[in-house]
Amino acid sequence: FSLQGEAFFDVAKNAQYPLYVSTNYVNIKVLGTAFNVKTDEKHQNVETVLARGKVALLDKQWNPILDMSPGEKVTYDNNKNEYATEVVDVNVCTAWRLNQFVFENVTLREIVNQLSVKFNVNINLESTKLAQRKFRCVINEDESLPDILKLLKYLAPIQYRIEGKEIFIYE
Repeated sequence: FSLQGEAFFDVAKNAQYPLYVSTNYVNIKVLGTAFNVKTDEKHQNVETVLARGKVALLDKQWNPILDMSPGEKVTYDNNKNEYATEVVDVNVCTAWRLNQFVFENVTLREIVNQLSVKFNVNINLESTKLAQRKFRCVINEDESLPDILKLLKYLAPIQYRIEGKEIFIYE
């Protein structure tokens, strides 16, 4: 099977029998570790975050790409066939397990992309400047969309209007 969505794995070390996780774009060889994998079919990418231990990223033909270190996030973009590595806060990247969205210095564009998926709505940002505005906040996943929009309005000088399954955010 091929993983779609997001999953957190905590795997005991067993060099004789490694675990393999497959996605539509990359494979992951697990060598005793805790890690998070999130696939995004819409944007055709896969994010892998290593909490502890070791994993090896492999391409779809099972050829080694790179070994990850704890605290790293590797994002594979299938459209560009590119890998990007960055150091991240693992707790932020795995906050979904606690039913929280944790946004650390992320753009409003990134926030609305996640909210669009969660609430199955289209959210339109009516200015590039607004889309690039950075936020730092924690949102409980059980919050309603109107309550989240009110929180964002409290954090920044924004306005919004809701028209059915379309939301427009503007200054």
